[in-house]
Amino acid sequence: MGMAKLGAEVLKRCFLIAPLGEEASDTRRRSDQVLRYIVNPVLEECGYAPATRPDHLGKPNVIVPGVIERVMDDPLVIADLSDRDPIVYYLLAIRHMSRKPVVKMVDAAQPSPFDVAHSRIIRLDVRDLDSVDYCRRELRQQIKRAEKKPVDVDNPINNFVDLMHLRESGNPENRDWAQMFDMLSEMQLSLEAALQRFQGLGAPHYGEANGAGDEREAGRRESGPDTRRREEAEVRRKPAAEISGLDVSRLTSLLTEAARDLPKTSR
Repeated sequence: MGMAKLGAEVLKRCFLIAPLGEEASDTRRRSDQVLRYIVNPVLEECGYAPATRPDHLGKPNVIVPGVIERVMDDPLVIADLSDRDPIVYYLLAIRHMSRKPVVKMVDAAQPSPFDVAHSRIIRLDVRDLDSVDYCRRELRQQIKRAEKKPVDVDNPINNFVDLMHLRESGNPENRDWAQMFDMLSEMQLSLEAALQRFQGLGAPHYGEANGAGDEREAGRRESGPDTRRREEAEVRRKPAAEISGLDVSRLTSLLTEAARDLPKTSR
């Protein structure tokens, strides 16, 4: 189980959950491109057989028993959450129940869906070669990470079960860890809400502010306090752009993962 033979070589199996749409539709074309140019090349590098998709086992958009078996049993599942496809969400929930690794991606032009918004999710624009290259690299890293640590720290089922065990533990130290996880969760929600409000109000591009600030600072040194007041007033009037380099969800996910590794006592 979990292995496929390619000639004499035994390769690991991976199942791809993705929106399929109708034959020759834009959705099917995009899914085929993601499979052909991104997923399968990276899987080959990592020692996996080409990914199997639900339509490879039966009719598109029909969940046959073989699909559920692969979603539950394969060592790796990749889920493309673009287009808010209900079948993809259903199969993702089944994978979460198995408590095995899943790598998630979504179309870069679409928002992260429901409760996976806080987890590591790869954003992909199939029309942008830089984005495709980034997606390949990130997919490779996440596959290796999943192999080293098969328990998915971004899985809400895992987090709930582990947190429940900590809360019900007779060990006071474990109950303290449960409180810390609750605090991390609240901090994440607060940070994400603050970031959304900040972006709504408008803010300079993250990473560009230093350069612009350096130029303004040079002007201040040359022109004095009157110029500084005019520039500060101008900055307040300008609409600010979205922050592009601050990833709150990744920060809080890393904090939670680090915290999970710290308790040494039995749960």
